[in-house]
Amino acid sequence: MTTSVSVAMATCNGMRYLAAQLESLARQTWLPAELVVTDDASSDDTVKIVEVFARTAPFPVRLHINPKRLGYRANFMKAAQLCESDVIAFCDQDDVWLEDKLAVCIERFVHTDALLVCHNATVTDSELLAIDTLARDAPPAAYNAALSVGPLAYGLGFTLLFRRQLMEFAPLWPQSIDFHDGTNREGHDQWFFFLANVFGPIVYIDTPLACYRRHASAATNTRWAGASWVARGLPFLFENQHHWRNFADSCARRAELLREVAHRYPTHYAHAALAGAERFDSYAQLYFNRLELYNAPSLVERFAVFFRIRASGGYRNHDVWAKGGRSALKDLLVGVFALGNLRKRFAPAAEDVKLGGH
Repeated sequence: MTTSVSVAMATCNGMRYLAAQLESLARQTWLPAELVVTDDASSDDTVKIVEVFARTAPFPVRLHINPKRLGYRANFMKAAQLCESDVIAFCDQDDVWLEDKLAVCIERFVHTDALLVCHNATVTDSELLAIDTLARDAPPAAYNAALSVGPLAYGLGFTLLFRRQLMEFAPLWPQSIDFHDGTNREGHDQWFFFLANVFGPIVYIDTPLACYRRHASAATNTRWAGASWVARGLPFLFENQHHWRNFADSCARRAELLREVAHRYPTHYAHAALAGAERFDSYAQLYFNRLELYNAPSLVERFAVFFRIRASGGYRNHDVWAKGGRSALKDLLVGVFALGNLRKRFAPAAEDVKLGGH
């Protein structure tokens, strides 16, 4: 069976590295059926570079220029909506793909029932010198059944390819909440990974298939590089509660949207959507309970909430939908016994670190 793939690229003032990325697309051993570029009102030569590439590209290039800037979230969603192939592959403007990236990923779609395929990548500096890989953030297995990946997990957009059927849920995306900041809609990578985790499965390829270029305008926070184990432990112990509020609100909204899927979309989605809604509701409640624990005024009340979480299974080990023993110990010491008051000493340092769901 032949599977076609569209590459969805969102651009914005990306002229510095764009040509190298486009050239890596042209070298693919499995050529895409099309490249769809949505440019977000660039003020540099980005559009010109795409137009020049389109003249000799070994596949059709469709360029759409936004008259008004949408932001990267909406721009990537627009690119995906314009794609026409069986599979959609997101593409950033400043990375470089290995020649067999599409071939290796498409092979997984042909031989499995995967809804989404993601892969490892080599993290590089601006000159493509290797620094690390993304493997530490990988899904737990090569083949991940529905709801077997953590509720806040996702792969970086350029590592994702997904079946076009997930675009069916695009009308719900504007109601989503990004769990990093709580004010925007979900990023394209968060959104499609979430959908694939519910309706599953997700296939992970551990082989690095792209170079993830990190440069000054995209550098991650390195505040803790070379820090002692004590300093590295501070974010875990004194994590800011507004992150937890974002996690809770985002998961609660996902549950609402999944119930909407169960009632508004074709019936074959209903069972998976309701199962997902139950899981996300439970996870949201876990974080609402933890917020209550850390803000309860008395020791007795904090103990009561702690044991409520424990009784509900919130501290189960080896379950991606629970927090495990480390978080139980943290909640007991920092929350129940109010050692969290020490955070006043460390808050300036911890504030600057974007955290996961500890």
